Amino acid sequence: MRKYNNGFTLIELIIAVAVMGILVALALPAYDNYIEKADLADATSTLIMINQDVAQQKLSLFNSNIQKSNIDEAIKNHVGKNTNVDRKYTIAGVCDSTDNCSDFHLYAEPKGGINLKKSIWMSSDSSTYICDNKDISNISDPSGSPECKKQ
Repeated sequence: MRKYNNGFTLIELIIAVAVMGILVALALPAYDNYIEKADLADATSTLIMINQDVAQQKLSLFNSNIQKSNIDEAIKNHVGKNTNVDRKYTIAGVCDSTDNCSDFHLYAEPKGGINLKKSIWMSSDSSTYICDNKDISNISDPSGSPECKKQ
């Protein structure tokens, strides 16, 4: 009497595992890129809301000069509302001149230990730049930086 074995041979299992490994190796970088794009969009929307708050404060001051404290207050009002952005990015603002903050830049810099490679800048006129450098310390004006692209 013959016994029939139901199942896979060792070679078939090795080939199936190898094919799965190749598919995962191809899909993982695409997934990481997708996640970073989503995080950039999330951080950009937070910067837009902060920029709108600063614009409203400027209108309430009857277009007088915005101070750094006004920008810091607008940032403080939005930090903590979106935990995904707060967990992954440091959000801050810098004034373009020392006298007042009529022209300023907001930025979202990836925090250390987070696997993000890009930072975001937004100027007072709502121009947005995505920079291919996660460290913003060497970028003073994103419009003149070769690492930054206007969106």
